Amino acid sequence: MKLIISLFIILLSFPAFAEGKESTFDRVKNTGVLRCGYGSWEPGVIKDPVSGEMKGLFVELIEEMARFSKVKVEWVSEVDWGQISQALQSGKVDAFCAGMANDAARAKDLAYSVPMSYWSFDVIVRADDERFLGQDTFTVSDLNKDIFSMSYSEGDVLETIKLTELPNVKGIPLPPLGTPADNLMNVISGKTDLVVFPRVMIQGYEKANGKGKLKLLKLTSPLRVYGNVIAVDVHETELQNFLNAGLTELLNSSTYNRIMSKYEKDWPGSFMRPTTQYVTE
Repeated sequence: MKLIISLFIILLSFPAFAEGKESTFDRVKNTGVLRCGYGSWEPGVIKDPVSGEMKGLFVELIEEMARFSKVKVEWVSEVDWGQISQALQSGKVDAFCAGMANDAARAKDLAYSVPMSYWSFDVIVRADDERFLGQDTFTVSDLNKDIFSMSYSEGDVLETIKLTELPNVKGIPLPPLGTPADNLMNVISGKTDLVVFPRVMIQGYEKANGKGKLKLLKLTSPLRVYGNVIAVDVHETELQNFLNAGLTELLNSSTYNRIMSKYEKDWPGSFMRPTTQYVTE
């Protein structure tokens, strides 16, 4: 009889435990802190190796969004591009705040914010690769051949593009915490033949190393156009709504124009603004 009563008490306690579990949104609201994970890339998210200061387009946008929403951002952990959902599910971070692409494949595990900007994904090759000389524009069919190879992080948007747009191209996965710079160096060294990247990636390389080693192919149309978003766990709809409210206010502010204008000048053609939902005279 005592055993039956004990089991009954345990069963009754399960809903109480479930109801008592704090959601990520509740924790953000109660602490006033949004713990951001990130991936490093210029000019989106950059961590100063000496001071630890965070800089970049999406650092500025997200910190301004947080200011509007009266919370503080803590940039707590760099996250592998292929491990974003795991970092969110484990509670390691509250949100992934690096302006990632909002691709459909990862939406099984992730919920996305409204886009802060858009970018197109095109193809970068070695400037002296004779296979890409003497031709002004290229189609997907020109590139989707098994004579070509490309690298990517497993679980990242580049893998999605490779599998859906360039299935015949040989894929070479990067090691954990592989960076965009690794992809570019693979092309330069001849380890791979091409990489699918936004224009900003070749601009960043050329700013640091000069022009002449890489070339952006002119395609008949972009392989993909994605929004730059914040990602949260797919079950965190309250947090998603909270972030969307802050971002919508930011997008309709002079602050957004001030930040974007600076990066549009330094990185021409790399970031496209979302269209507004209103018309000004």
